This record gives sequence, C-alpha cells and structure tokens, in this order.
Amino acid sequence: MTTFHPIFLTTEPSPGVWLMTARHEVDPFGRIEIRRLPSAGVVRYKVTFRGDVIGWSNTLEHACVRLYAANMKHDQDVHDGPPNGRR
Repeated sequence: MTTFHPIFLTTEPSPGVWLMTARHEVDPFGRIEIRRLPSAGVVRYKVTFRGDVIGWSNTLEHACVRLYAANMKHDQDVHDGPPNGRR
C-alpha cells in the first residue's frame, strides 16, 4: 500500500538542496538545505518557505512535513474570509 508523503513533491536539483513544488504550480514554494555543523557533529535541515526561513529540522522527512504544512496554512489563509478578501 502506498500513501502520500510531502517528500514526493521534492526534487533535488543539486546535492543537499531540495525544492518543493505543488502539483498545480511551476515555481517551487519552498527549499530545504542540508547544513552540517562540524563543531557539534550533527546534520540539520534549513527549511525556507517563500524566501523566509521558517525553521530547522533534524531529518529530511520532518523538514518536508514542516514545509508542506506551511504551504497548506498559507493556501488556507488565502482562501479564508469573504469573497472580496476583506475581513
């Protein structure tokens, strides 16, 4: 059985950089970059949504979920409210 996971929306154009694009869009809405911290000996994933850093994750899977959730919230906020957009 296969299930959907946001990681399926990503592409890796260069090593260590993933772009997430919605199925109905041409341009990516977010970016995930791997960052190695040699002093601490850990790997972190920088999550960027529409040009703004929204956080850091310990795994690529969590970074994808976080970026997808930010896009879903953005889309919901755009469509909330009356038809003319005023609140």
